[in-house]
Amino acid sequence: MINRIGIVSRLDDPEALRTATDLLDFVRDKGLVAIPEEDYARLKHLSGGKPLSEMKVDLVVTVGGDGTVLKTSMLMPQPETPVLAVNMGRRGYLTEVSPEQAKSAINDCLKGKIRLEERMRLTMMHSSGIKIDGLNEALVAPALPYKMIDVEIKVGSDDLVDCRADGLIVATPTGSTAHAFSAGGPVLDPSLDAFVLVFICPVDPLHPVVVPANKDLCVKLKDGASRAAVIVDGRHRQDLLPGASITIRKSKNRAVFVKFDRSRVRRTLVRFPTVETVRSESTSP
Repeated sequence: MINRIGIVSRLDDPEALRTATDLLDFVRDKGLVAIPEEDYARLKHLSGGKPLSEMKVDLVVTVGGDGTVLKTSMLMPQPETPVLAVNMGRRGYLTEVSPEQAKSAINDCLKGKIRLEERMRLTMMHSSGIKIDGLNEALVAPALPYKMIDVEIKVGSDDLVDCRADGLIVATPTGSTAHAFSAGGPVLDPSLDAFVLVFICPVDPLHPVVVPANKDLCVKLKDGASRAAVIVDGRHRQDLLPGASITIRKSKNRAVFVKFDRSRVRRTLVRFPTVETVRSESTSP
C-alpha cells in the first residue's frame, strides 16, 4: 500500500518545478504524506523537505528527465523503491509519462493498476575501497582532456584486452541507450544480465564487447599511464592513479520503475529517430 510519496524535481526548469508542486498538492489533497526533496523544497519554500538520502517512501515521483531519475536512483536510501518518472518534454528513455498524464498515473499507482519493471544496476568498487552503485554506466576518462587512458581489462580471471583510448564506457542494459549508444554501442534488452564495453576513439580498432554480468570486470590503469578518473552516472567521480584499478560487478540491488502497457521494444525504438525522420527534419522549412 502506498502511503508516503516522495517528489523530486529538476531544479533549473521552472516548468518542472511548477509541475512538481502541483503533484505535491495533488498527493496531499488525497490525505497522503508527500515529501519534497530538500533542494526543491527550499527553492519553492515548501515544508517537510528531506534530502534524497533520507527519503524513505513507498513511491518516488521524479519530474524532469533522465538526469533526475539517475540522481534519485543513486541517492535514495531504499534503492528498490518504485520510481514513477514524469518527462518534461525531452527525449528521456527512463521517463514514463507526460505532465498531463501524471495525476492519472499516480491514481493508477494507488489502485495497483501498474506494472513494475526491475532494472539491473552496477556496483563500481575502487581499489581504495570506495564503492558506489549506478544505474547507467561507469565512464573511465583521462583526468586531462588532451591525454588518453591506458588500461588493462579482465573479465573474471581472463585477460580481455589492453586498451589505449580517449575513454571507456561500461554500461548496463539501461545505460546502453545513453552515452554508450551515442559512442557506437548496441542497445541491450533490459532483461539481459550483461554489460557492454564501448571504447571511445581507441588507437587500435576495437568494437564494443558484451560480457556477462555474473563475472567481475576489472579495469586497471597501467603503471606509468596518465592519471584518469572513473565517473558513475555522471555524478560520482573518483580519481584513478597509475596502477590503481576498479572492479565493476552486478549490484545486489535493482532499480524498480513504474511502467504501463507500452511495449518495451517499441519504447526503445521510438526514442531514436529513423533515417527517414532525420531526412524529413533536415528538409523541413
